Amino acid sequence: MLTADTSTMQRAAEAADRLMTGDVILGGTPQRWLQAAAAAGLGMAVLWVMRRVTEYRLAKLAEQTDTVADDFAIELVRGIRTSLFVFVALVGVDAFIAFPPPADEAVRIVKILALVLQGFAWTNVIVAFWLGQWARNNPQQSDRTTIAALGFGVRVALWSLLVLLALQNYGVNITTLITGLGVGGIAIALAVQNVLGDLFAALSIVLDKPFVVGDFIVVDGFQGTIERVGLKTTRMRSLSGELVVFSNADLLKSRIRNYARMPGRRFALQTTIALSTDAVQLSRVPDVFRQAIEGQPYVTFQRSHLMGTTLAGHEYETAFYVTHPEYDVALDVRQAILLRVYSAFLREGITLARAETMALPRGSA
Repeated sequence: MLTADTSTMQRAAEAADRLMTGDVILGGTPQRWLQAAAAAGLGMAVLWVMRRVTEYRLAKLAEQTDTVADDFAIELVRGIRTSLFVFVALVGVDAFIAFPPPADEAVRIVKILALVLQGFAWTNVIVAFWLGQWARNNPQQSDRTTIAALGFGVRVALWSLLVLLALQNYGVNITTLITGLGVGGIAIALAVQNVLGDLFAALSIVLDKPFVVGDFIVVDGFQGTIERVGLKTTRMRSLSGELVVFSNADLLKSRIRNYARMPGRRFALQTTIALSTDAVQLSRVPDVFRQAIEGQPYVTFQRSHLMGTTLAGHEYETAFYVTHPEYDVALDVRQAILLRVYSAFLREGITLARAETMALPRGSA
C-alpha cells in the first residue's frame, strides 16, 4: 500500500515538474496556453462590448433619422451570433499556439464552420429586413405566400454560395459538384417547367407590378378586380360575382388593360338638336356645354362643335377630360354636366331631337 502511494506521488510530482519546466502540450507551453486563453477571453469581451455600444449608438441615431441605413445596420449588429464569438476566440488561441498538423486542421475547420454559421445568420437578417421594407412600401402587393417564396429562394441561393465557399476552403473540388448540380437542376427544371414558369411569372408580377391587388383589369374579355396574386395562379372577382382564376404565365402572355392606372378618362358626348331649332339657338349650344363643363371640378374642356345635319337633327359632338382616376367620380362629374346642360337647354328653348347618347371612354391623356 505504501509503495502504491509513493508511486502516485512520484507521478504527480513529475507532472508538476513538467508544467513548471514548460513541456509542450498540443503545440504550446502552459504559459502560452494561459496567454492564448487570455487573448480568447479578451477578444470575446471586446466583441461583446462593441456589439452593445454599437447597437446603443445606432438606436439613438435611428430615432433622429428617417433613413433605413441605420435600421439595417442595427439589424446586422443584432445578428451577431455565438458562432462569431467562437471564431474570435479561436483566432486568439491560434495567435499564441502552434498546433500540430491534425489539431491545426481541426481548428481551421471549426473556424470556417463558425464563419459559415454567422453568414447564415446575417443572410437571414438581410433577406428578412429588405423584404420587410419592400412589404411596407408596397402593402397592396405584399402577398405573404409570394414574399415567403421570394425570401426562401434568395436564402437558398445565398446559403448555397456560402456552402460552396466553405467546401472549397475545406479542400473539396467544387467544380465537379457544381457540374452535377447543374445537370440535376436542368432535369428538375424540365420536369416541372410549367410550375416554374408560373412561379417566375408570379415574381415578375410582384416585382414589375403590371397590376396590384384591388386593381380593375380586363383580360381576354374577362373583367374584374384582382383579389390575390399567388405562386401559381392569380384570382380575379368578375363584375357578375364569379371568381376567375388565371395561370400566372398565361396571364402575363395576355394583353392586360389596367383601368386602375388611368390618370383620368376622356368622354365624348353626341347630342342631336331638333331640326326646327334656329341658327341663333344652334350657335349657343357649344357655349352651353362649355359653361356646364368648366363649372365642374377635375374636368378639362376640350371642344364642342356642330358636326353636321341629318334627317334626325343637328349633330353636335362635345369632348372633355376628367382628371380624377376613380371611375365613380368621373361618372358623377359626367352626370352633373348633363344635368346642367339639360337645365340650360330648357332656359334657352333648345329642343333635343332624341335622347342624348354617350360613347364609351376613348383613351386617356
